[in-house]
Amino acid sequence: MAGRKEELLDAAIDLFQRNGFHATSVEDITEAIGISKGGFYKHFKSKESLVLGLLNRFYEDMLEKSEHHVKALQGDALLVLKKKITIELEQLFDYHYFFHEIRNDASLSNEVDVQTALGRIIEMIQEWHRQALFAAFGTKPLNYINDLSLMMEGTMHFYLMTIIWSDTDLPLDMVGDFIAESLRAIVNNDDALQPVLPKLMDEMKDGENLHLNMVEELKAHRETLDLAEEKTIQTFDLLIEELIQSRPREFLVEALFTQLSQIPELKRKLTSIIIEWEVWKENINE
Repeated sequence: MAGRKEELLDAAIDLFQRNGFHATSVEDITEAIGISKGGFYKHFKSKESLVLGLLNRFYEDMLEKSEHHVKALQGDALLVLKKKITIELEQLFDYHYFFHEIRNDASLSNEVDVQTALGRIIEMIQEWHRQALFAAFGTKPLNYINDLSLMMEGTMHFYLMTIIWSDTDLPLDMVGDFIAESLRAIVNNDDALQPVLPKLMDEMKDGENLHLNMVEELKAHRETLDLAEEKTIQTFDLLIEELIQSRPREFLVEALFTQLSQIPELKRKLTSIIIEWEVWKENINE
């Protein structure tokens, strides 16, 4: 069943990108893989719900590929950043007609569920970018992390537009390397930089509320664990216990975050909390 659902998503993305959303019917999608329309509705309520499935798959595939390479690169933070940028460029290139349809099709633009899902995906990717930059450069760019993230996203966007508009076959791995090295040059020579966008720490809650927010988010994630995951639950308990202290031990908190982040499904959930921790730590160390 899962295999057939993936086949439907594969056929849909191909047909949407070649013919457009409205010009592609459910029957077109089912004919492409040789099943009945009834087979389609076993997996999706409508074409719009299939679009939601494609948005989720775009994000999940990108993170899955990224995690695979993170392990293979064995902790070289800059190489990891280069690979993440390259993977995102590849994924965006594969889906660029699809995203064009979503943004420009009047009915999809007014489809609340689609636009809500698209907004959520964009927010998660932006958060993923900031975490990737923190992993590569530490907290040095914390004050201007939003500007740095926007520069990374904008540069990727315009490289893609250059490739699409001019039909130029640029090697995406070289583009990823260039962008990552450019970001490193900015961070290494940031003495004269003044943030243009609001600082991340200004966007967050004040220090005390941010502290409590981290604890509440961790408790919520802990509640979703199966009782059989005893070691993971114990790690959550140790982390929560440390964070409620007036002066948490940084080395211990970061060791516990690292331990939990070894679990792929938790790493994604913990991204925002780790960013909050970096911001809170910066505040208390000022």
